[in-house]
Amino acid sequence: MNFSFPTLTREFYLAALPVLILCFGSIVAMLQAVFKSVGGVGSITVVMLGSLVAALAASIFLMPGVETFYLEGAYLAGALSQFGQISILVISIVVCLLFRETFLSKAFYRGEIAALFMMVVAGMLVMVSSEDLITLFVGLELSSIGLYALVGYLHPTRRSQEGAIKYFVLGSFAAALLLFGFGLLYAATGSMRMSTIVEALPKLADHHWVRLGIVFSLAGLGFKLALAPFHLWAPDTYEAAPTGITAFMATTVKVMILIVTMRLFASGLAPVYDAWATGLTFLAMVSMILGNIMAMVQSSLKRMLAYSSIAHSGYMAIAVCALGGQAGAFPVAAIMYYLIAYSVITLGAFAILMWLESEGNDNLLLDDLAGLAKTHPWASFGMTVLMFSFAGMPPTAGFMGKFFVFNAALSSQLYGLVLIGVIGSSISLFYYLRVIVKMYMSEPVKVAAPLSPLRSPIITGVIVVALALTILLGTVLPGPVMKSMGKASSEVATGHH
Repeated sequence: MNFSFPTLTREFYLAALPVLILCFGSIVAMLQAVFKSVGGVGSITVVMLGSLVAALAASIFLMPGVETFYLEGAYLAGALSQFGQISILVISIVVCLLFRETFLSKAFYRGEIAALFMMVVAGMLVMVSSEDLITLFVGLELSSIGLYALVGYLHPTRRSQEGAIKYFVLGSFAAALLLFGFGLLYAATGSMRMSTIVEALPKLADHHWVRLGIVFSLAGLGFKLALAPFHLWAPDTYEAAPTGITAFMATTVKVMILIVTMRLFASGLAPVYDAWATGLTFLAMVSMILGNIMAMVQSSLKRMLAYSSIAHSGYMAIAVCALGGQAGAFPVAAIMYYLIAYSVITLGAFAILMWLESEGNDNLLLDDLAGLAKTHPWASFGMTVLMFSFAGMPPTAGFMGKFFVFNAALSSQLYGLVLIGVIGSSISLFYYLRVIVKMYMSEPVKVAAPLSPLRSPIITGVIVVALALTILLGTVLPGPVMKSMGKASSEVATGHH
């Protein structure tokens, strides 16, 4: 492997500007943690939101329109990277705003937490823009290690630290699996670049190392996506983490991993479709059934949403399975649409939970919502719309998302998967409707720590926007959104060389 020092051009700096802005922002936040005179909540808010907004502007306006490689192919900018970066940055900004108005705002807006948070986001941006397995792994670890710390360190209780340690131990194990898979692919093909590996695959399709490498890589990615049976960390971590961090993990991690998975499996591993499709089909089926059945018996709302997110990962995995079929670019557009819809609904639901939480009661149970319609009619109305959307009822975003994903699978003749997806969706109706029944048909209970909703314009704004988008994405917007996804999806489907 001849190492030549890559040339750093002006174009590269412009394409990588979002990542550079966040790295600079997190260094400033670290210094703010040391110099208390400039480390107040207000000044850290300015640095953090300023960096995230600047990075968002950079990724919207400075990304090249066509797929371009930098640093000998280590960094990749194109329509799919841009979609990933914009999604992750928008979610991060929303989460930061939500934290402003919860009881954790002082804990979150500290220099060291702000630095960690921006580093996590920077790692995610690197990961969605990498074409080289080493860069990809660096991005993954940068985001994962920061997340382990945020889960346990932001609001240290015994529960959150236990969740962080479980996440850390299992996450390290998954990273080792992924790295081993990458190592085997490199040993078989002699390259770390995805596109070079793709070119070498047709000749090496029956090579044992290639097949083993794909299986290990799939296991590592399946863990990060919380696909059953690699899901064991998710319920504990989601419940243990502060709610804002749970919302952040539930959405951004899925965006990041699915974009990498699409890049790897869509253009890349079609010659060895049978090696990964069987495994992924199995993971998707188990996730949809197990996630929905386990969610039925949860009393904690965050645990219920964790299991439901495992089921949603399963629905998205259906469309990834369809990538190897003859459906062309459609599955990619379907996954991107589902990601947008899922992120909107999830942020809305968690915003309502954050609005209802208080210092003494930060892990809401289903019983806490009893009679909520009488005490807080608007909150319960919002929750009802979002629960219907999660369940995939028309005319909501969740319905259109599932419609596109199942369509992609049908066009690749994956009838069994679609059937299990429909059965899973039917099961999910039970526990989503249970929340609505609790709010509208139960008497308010006297809870030990009563719900004390914050009067907060930002959280209310986020909930209103989420509800509006949930309805619009299910009625007016599907056509235009799918059209705009077409560009990125054709980029993946044609393969990049």
